[in-house]
Amino acid sequence: MTLRENDPESVGGYRIESRIGTGGMGVVYLARSASGRAVAVKVVHTRYADDVEFRARFRQEIAAARRVSGAFTAPVVDADAEAARPWMATAFVPGSTLSQRVEASGPLDWPALRRLGTELAEALREIHRAEVVHRDLKPSNVLLLEGGGDDGAVRVIDFGISRAADSDVRTQTGMVMGSPPFMAPEQFSSPHEVGSAVDVFSLGAVLVYAATAHSPFEAENAYLAAYNTVHGEPELGQLPAPLLPLVSACLAKEPADRPTSSEVLAALADLPEDLTAGEPADEPVVEPSRTPVAVASEQTMALTPNARQAEPKRRRKVLWVAVAASVAVLGIGAAAFAVVTDEPAPSVESYDALARESASGGGASAGWQPWHRALTADGDGTQMSIGSSCTPDALGVFCTSEQVALTRLDPATGAVDWTKPMSRKQVSGFSVREPVVHDGVVFTNSTDRSEGIEAFDARTGERLWQLPGPLGEFHSLSGVLLVHLDKLGDSDTARYAAYEPRTGKELWRHELTSSSVSPFYEGPKGTLYADLRGGAGGIARLDARTGRTLGKVTAPDDGLWLATVHDGTAYYARWENDSGVSADFVVQDLTSGRTRRIDFPWSVEPEAPPLVQGDTMYIFDYGNETLLAYDVKRGKPLWSSSRDLRIFSEPAYYEGRLYVTMPDTSILALDPRTGKEISRTDPSFDTAGRSFEELSPSGVPPLLVGDVLYGVSGPGVFSVADVS
Repeated sequence: MTLRENDPESVGGYRIESRIGTGGMGVVYLARSASGRAVAVKVVHTRYADDVEFRARFRQEIAAARRVSGAFTAPVVDADAEAARPWMATAFVPGSTLSQRVEASGPLDWPALRRLGTELAEALREIHRAEVVHRDLKPSNVLLLEGGGDDGAVRVIDFGISRAADSDVRTQTGMVMGSPPFMAPEQFSSPHEVGSAVDVFSLGAVLVYAATAHSPFEAENAYLAAYNTVHGEPELGQLPAPLLPLVSACLAKEPADRPTSSEVLAALADLPEDLTAGEPADEPVVEPSRTPVAVASEQTMALTPNARQAEPKRRRKVLWVAVAASVAVLGIGAAAFAVVTDEPAPSVESYDALARESASGGGASAGWQPWHRALTADGDGTQMSIGSSCTPDALGVFCTSEQVALTRLDPATGAVDWTKPMSRKQVSGFSVREPVVHDGVVFTNSTDRSEGIEAFDARTGERLWQLPGPLGEFHSLSGVLLVHLDKLGDSDTARYAAYEPRTGKELWRHELTSSSVSPFYEGPKGTLYADLRGGAGGIARLDARTGRTLGKVTAPDDGLWLATVHDGTAYYARWENDSGVSADFVVQDLTSGRTRRIDFPWSVEPEAPPLVQGDTMYIFDYGNETLLAYDVKRGKPLWSSSRDLRIFSEPAYYEGRLYVTMPDTSILALDPRTGKEISRTDPSFDTAGRSFEELSPSGVPPLLVGDVLYGVSGPGVFSVADVS
């Protein structure tokens, strides 16, 4: 692979010649030492350089790779985990990966297959003797040397997620550690408690792939492959008969039922070198040890909870009311969250009605044309700074930052229509919140930096009313503006008030005790749901205009996060040991109080609550940048987007399609039944050479108004025609 413009010329004194490949953690280069020795240099991505936990994991990778250097692994030559961009150099192994070999030439013949299995088993035996668990053995991590040799034809590479048995480095929350469909079931169901048995399971899967050109749990996407691994039986295809007992034992669901790597090696050594003379009279059968494999227990990344912080922490934003129809996802942080009902939500209706006032050409405003606007600071202060928070709306795109209190971008051209300046007063702990738009009124942080609220006419920019700060969160639900009257603190007791959006008239005020940071959810026909767990208990239904309690049901225990409420049903995520990742949901009927549980084949990061549409729940797995679809009624997964696709925003649902923003600032339309791509817009920004920080996933889903899409991403905001 040719070098790119921003690739380094040298790393640690090694001259870079070309790219070998790239992955989630970094880039691997072919390089030369001063003496001309060829090495493979792995350089971690810039986005991880300042991550203390990642540096700890990279040190662990270096230590693990050095610990197991031997005949069947690539030895470590040099490394620097403290460099600005940490790196590690290993001996360069000329050859191709097992996946490349099978793709080019098809399944291996018996002699090559037997040799592959024997050498992989011996490599795993040495790795496990060094008290290391690889955890990501797959065809692309198995190198086949050109011409083989007396010292073996196989090398096991990439110890990026391996773990030493005596390591205390914690696993990053939400990371799916491995590569479906070659992972063991416990890597999905109990990712923090895996031992050497996972490598034996992967070895069995790799042998099936080498013999048949497919994994034993093949599926059209990684999510279904994971489901098959946990719940299904392996597809062994035309696996040679002598291997069937051994591979079946390796693929046992329970770790204790699998043989050890030493037992696998012994069984493979007993197999005939040539099958042409006929099948052996007695096939060797592996009798796995019944002693449970010593599990290298891996701690979760603890998110220390208290009574008011039991919810995910990464991006505590309440966007679902700020944007037309909000979205859903699973990951580690309660962020933007949207519920789209079977009937269009009132906010969507109001957007479309407002758009029709000036409609021209099928829903686009008069004079509309595609536009994009970078959010960079300039001298006159009319643009936002990087990191601005923007909310698209039919009346415009409304942005705020620490420099500018509120700016309206014209929805037709993207030009700055009006701006409300922010006070230059220095305030400790001041933070920006996304503008909230409701029926032609936009709500934002007060311009005096007091952390109060100001309401402006979305068309003219006229200030309508204000509340002095400091105040907590605010959002529009069921036709009222709900305001947390206290700043977020450690107290369980909180005061909330509801205001008429356009006049600012206070409608009611309540003091309540709740373990939820955001206890209110939109209900049907002018009602609200209040999560009162931690106080009076249960989920209460309120009249949004009067605050009067209309009913209440007993809720599940306080250890669950109420992720979303849709169509009279509550969806709770169950955190794994307060880690911020979830492997199951509890679903509750808010009329009868009945509950049931739905399981996922792996633990996911609810970066925002799920988007529910009919009987389907769409989940944005922030940690893996994938979108998952789950049939709630039948309790089964439907599809997931490929992790190679890299979904970069929460999803939105309009007119029978799902929309998501991609890293290159294009917008993708997906069939919600199958996850298949329907259409994709052209990118609005040139993202070549952009860092991860500039292209970070967005909490704002695309907005569709008529036939025009509005998107928000790291590089800026943009408007394009819907091509679906």
